[in-house]
Amino acid sequence: MIPTNIVVCGGGNGSHATVASAGRFENIQVNVFTRKPQDWKQEIVGLTKGSPWESLGNFVGKINKVSNNPQDFNGAKLWIIGGPAHVHHEILQKIAPYVTKDSFVGTLFAQGGFEWMCRSVFGDRIKTDNITYFGLYNIPWLCKIFKYGESVRIIGPKTKLQCAISNLSRKEELFLLLENMFQIPVLQAPNFLTLTLTPSNQIIHPARVYAVFRNWDGKQVYQPNEVPTFYEDFDDFSAYMLQILDDEIQAIKREILKRYPQFNLDLIIPIKERIIQQYGDQVKDKSNLKTVFRTNAGYATIQIPTKPVQGGVQLNTEARIFWEDIPYGLCILKDLSEMLGLQTPGTDKMIEWHQKFMNKEYIQNSKLNRTLLKETGAPSKYGLDTLERVLGIQDVNQQNPKL
Repeated sequence: MIPTNIVVCGGGNGSHATVASAGRFENIQVNVFTRKPQDWKQEIVGLTKGSPWESLGNFVGKINKVSNNPQDFNGAKLWIIGGPAHVHHEILQKIAPYVTKDSFVGTLFAQGGFEWMCRSVFGDRIKTDNITYFGLYNIPWLCKIFKYGESVRIIGPKTKLQCAISNLSRKEELFLLLENMFQIPVLQAPNFLTLTLTPSNQIIHPARVYAVFRNWDGKQVYQPNEVPTFYEDFDDFSAYMLQILDDEIQAIKREILKRYPQFNLDLIIPIKERIIQQYGDQVKDKSNLKTVFRTNAGYATIQIPTKPVQGGVQLNTEARIFWEDIPYGLCILKDLSEMLGLQTPGTDKMIEWHQKFMNKEYIQNSKLNRTLLKETGAPSKYGLDTLERVLGIQDVNQQNPKL
């Protein structure tokens, strides 16, 4: 049997874990497209100790080829992006000339408007070349690089995956391949908007970082032991801020359903319920939002990103918790809210606080700054500037039950 040729794009945590997982199997040939091919070994070890998969032992994923030139992977069956949302568009543009007919192109985490990016990059080729794009509702596991290009910690695997796909006639073929790669059951997500409106990290991170560093002046230096963990030390104020952001997402959902009640947004459920659903028995205390975070084994030991400076550490304002979560998370929610005429004081507050450290003004006077749209994942960037265009409804009076 000829193995299925796949390309893992990007060198982030998820890419490492994908290689470790999929590269274990003889029927999958794994390649890696990365800016730093010289830093990669010929296999990636997935460290499972302390995870629910510990009894399976470590995973050893073999790599066929590592390159910074996508031309080296011409003819691959599946391309999957593991990097953060703010680099997806750039990666899609680089690989597009080498994505051949009947290929799959997807991402581990389809937040940030992945569907809009694919339509923008591939255009008519989606139909003429039968290119099928897909995205997962959530990354298959919480994971963290242990040694770049060599090993990764697989901390918290999901119990099931949900996947949106552009061409339903190819669902069975794709889902079988994904289940082989990840060894987790794959179910169908109803549409891509569901994925865009379930931004786990992109609301969890801003709420938590603000709660911990809200009085930071950008200069204060901390000792490493003064910085709490991301989740195990989750406090009441973090939960309070997260609840505000989550409530604003639920308000977007309610307003869309008010106008188009048959549009399927069933998977956009409150964040507490969603985490319990995803992690199951890994969450020991399900009583409230704070305890769900503090007692989730899948979230154990994760640190808030810091950078070393003279005398200690500071919050790392160059990390994806700023450059993904704000322009490709909260700015999308803000754009949709403005289309719907909704007020978003919590989202506004988070964008305003974070943008101070990014030297950006994504919002001005509680309104999205249209001159910076091109630097965000907001739907208006792609010309999707009305709800009907976002939903793919041409006739405002038309209601499609399963868009």
